[in-house]
Amino acid sequence: MLYEKLNPEMKDTVDIYAERLAAFDWGQRSDRLAEAALPFGEDLEPPKAALATRGFITAVLERWNAAEVDDPRQAALYLASLNPEHRAQAEDYLDQHPTMRRAIEGPPERVDG
Repeated sequence: MLYEKLNPEMKDTVDIYAERLAAFDWGQRSDRLAEAALPFGEDLEPPKAALATRGFITAVLERWNAAEVDDPRQAALYLASLNPEHRAQAEDYLDQHPTMRRAIEGPPERVDG
């Protein structure tokens, strides 16, 4: 678990966000978590910034420890996670709900040839 590797200060930050956002539905959690995660990469180069943002999301998701993915907004968050188990759960959900997959991923790119 990524959370276990964090320093105590970062664990406290993750715990605060996990606790505050737990009461919301997945749509609100997703919006607020994405907003909260962005500052973690502000002062970093783009690849490291994306990693820091995804790391924060991963740690919060680990604290929630949901048994399954049962919402498209949750699936979108799980796809952003660095935890391969989260991504697999999201993929399983989207495999079972292809309409949701299209909504999350958008239309397939057109290849002219």
